[in-house]
Amino acid sequence: MAYIRPRSEERTGYQTVAGYYGKIDCGCDFVMVYGMDDAMKHKIAEFRKNGYVVHLMTGISWGGYLDYLNGDWDGRNHWDEAQTQRDGTMILHHKDTPYMVPSIAFADYITEKMKTAVDYGVEAIHVEEPEFWDRAGYSEAFKREYRLYYHEDWQAPHESVDAHYKCAKLKLYLYKRTIDRVSTAIKEYALTAYSKEIRFYVPTHSLTSYSQIGIVSPEAALTDSAGVDGYIAQIWTNTARVQNDYEGVRGERVFESAYLEYGIMQELVKGTGRRMWFLHDPVEDYGAHDWDDYRRNYLKTVTASIMHPKINTYEISPWPNRVFDGVYPAGSPDKKPIPPEYASILNNVFQTLGDMENGETTFPVRTGLLMSDSAMFQRSYPDCAKADAENGKLLDYRASHLFPDFFGMAMPLLKYGVLIRPVLLDNVRRFVGYLDDYDVLVVSYEHIKPSYPDENAA
Repeated sequence: MAYIRPRSEERTGYQTVAGYYGKIDCGCDFVMVYGMDDAMKHKIAEFRKNGYVVHLMTGISWGGYLDYLNGDWDGRNHWDEAQTQRDGTMILHHKDTPYMVPSIAFADYITEKMKTAVDYGVEAIHVEEPEFWDRAGYSEAFKREYRLYYHEDWQAPHESVDAHYKCAKLKLYLYKRTIDRVSTAIKEYALTAYSKEIRFYVPTHSLTSYSQIGIVSPEAALTDSAGVDGYIAQIWTNTARVQNDYEGVRGERVFESAYLEYGIMQELVKGTGRRMWFLHDPVEDYGAHDWDDYRRNYLKTVTASIMHPKINTYEISPWPNRVFDGVYPAGSPDKKPIPPEYASILNNVFQTLGDMENGETTFPVRTGLLMSDSAMFQRSYPDCAKADAENGKLLDYRASHLFPDFFGMAMPLLKYGVLIRPVLLDNVRRFVGYLDDYDVLVVSYEHIKPSYPDENAA
């Protein structure tokens, strides 16, 4: 591959759990080696040898952390830090891999593990998916954190509107605290040990996606985190194909959903100088679709992303080995390897994305649709709110993955050709003139709430 730009620009990259694999070389700038296993050192060295800028990526809310959970790390069992549902069951990402209530001890453990990657010479670290489930909040660790934060005994989220909101707000705080602590500690280590400034990024689903599926995560809140240098917008067919309702018809609207997701994600870096990479996935986590489905929806997400031209850097694929070596539909007798035509399209798109210009649209977006981190705080309702059967049915609909309070406003505007963008209500306190780009704001306080009176005044 003859490059017309230096790889140090880091315009395109991908993440992989595999080592360097000559058969699959996507011709991008950087690679995120995934996970902190025993092979990490070898993988980092191999990618560097083949000319890549090398980053590390790992999970911040789940991962292969059994040595921590079982007490091997500090002599204390930490299974009470698993996110727990109302019925007492743990919420698992995989077997023996719970979603974590991120304690101070967990943050320090993650930091110590990451120091090894710094020792091996990575240029940046990504901690992906800081996720606290809305249905969680019942573990002993969370009860302790509640008492420390609110200076009162824990109240179960299902018992009152106030308790649910306070628990959700705490969930966001805990992951913001963890990211603050880990990012600043690892940067200090790199600077003192190697006189090196290491960068720290957060790959995360969009605020729209997390609100839709019932997860609390620091989104706009990370703007106030000095240790964060940017994000990867984890938007792809999986997130964008979650169904919504429009004119009485329920279905997937991949292009429209992706357009809204990429739109809100660019707001995380507006006015900050931080980096944002938009992710695309040529397949997806759910392997039961065929190649026609993957191709069609991949092209929809790519098209949606380039309609936000202020961002021109991309994660071209997570796990490219599952794209180019995968056979789909998985488990079907009709499964096939990637069609050559689709493989050619992908390689052409990958290279084209690396040469995208950064600029404004010919027709600037002048209509904004207000969103806020508080959308994640009210995605379910306490028992008392649903005591009346008819009202309970309505609230269950509003709390469903259909997210009608948001999509009910957004979809009609998009479908009728109005260029809109979700904008962050939280940012009106951070940036003078944040809303000056917009002539019209579409606002509903059904799914978000102002955190301060001056947000509403703005």
